[in-house]
Amino acid sequence: QDFQLIKVIGRGCMGKVLLVRHKSSSRLLALKAISKKAVVEQSQIVHIKAEQQILADIASIHHPFLIKLHYSFQDMNQLFLVLDYHVGGDLATQLRINHSLPPDRCRFYTAEIILGIQELHRLGILYRDLKPENILLTADGHLVLTDFGLSKQFYDGLSLEEQRTDTFCGTAEYLAPEILNEQPYSYEVDYWSMGTILFEMLTGITPFWAENRDDMYRRIRQDPLQFPEFIDIETADFIARLLKRDPKRRLGSGPDGPIRVRSDPYFEFIDWNLIYTKRIRPPYIPNLYSETDFSHFDSEF
Repeated sequence: QDFQLIKVIGRGCMGKVLLVRHKSSSRLLALKAISKKAVVEQSQIVHIKAEQQILADIASIHHPFLIKLHYSFQDMNQLFLVLDYHVGGDLATQLRINHSLPPDRCRFYTAEIILGIQELHRLGILYRDLKPENILLTADGHLVLTDFGLSKQFYDGLSLEEQRTDTFCGTAEYLAPEILNEQPYSYEVDYWSMGTILFEMLTGITPFWAENRDDMYRRIRQDPLQFPEFIDIETADFIARLLKRDPKRRLGSGPDGPIRVRSDPYFEFIDWNLIYTKRIRPPYIPNLYSETDFSHFDSEF
């Protein structure tokens, strides 16, 4: 009763996301409604609890590129998470509309995503589901990472070497080889996903795409990485090092991994402080007619 329900803007296997208006503040928010029955049937209780805890931890730090949780509550049938609403839709919709994006826009987005995942890692959180559908566009053209339903939060006090897990989860196109090979893995899998997304933003397709999932898994494990001629050497080198099949050799691995990523030649002209404080004008700002303009959301909802 504290919210005016406006429109369904997303659906998933366990519920839906609605645009709502908080009556007392008139603020637009996104309400994620999760079916308790579906959670139990799909054995997702641990994941849902983990997501709520991660969102609560993130909310306390106010990071510019991570979604903010405002409220969480429940009734007899559903769990509810109330989050920031971002009118620009998601990166997946942008790629469906445009097929691919200009290099300067890709670099800008990659920088913001990198800061988001590195903050998660600093908090001991392994994202595990970095993909365009989970990257939201704000009204002013910045990015926000959302949906931590598959994320893993490590206990405090573990060494970097001890922060490993082996659960098979994620989205097929963005899975790192060590996950497919059922090996223990850590934060390096998020950098693999980042390399996959950058390739996709530039070309319109993921680097190891195949119609058949088994073929795609095989390609991720063993096919050589090939670049179109229009991708410059510096960008190709950056992507290739993010997509090293050996996680120990992958860019981003090890204690100094985050610094090595940010100091890569691909980011030579990026001022990270200006990125973090949003003092660089985004290359693209959504063309919006109102705060309830749904043109950037998938019409199927």
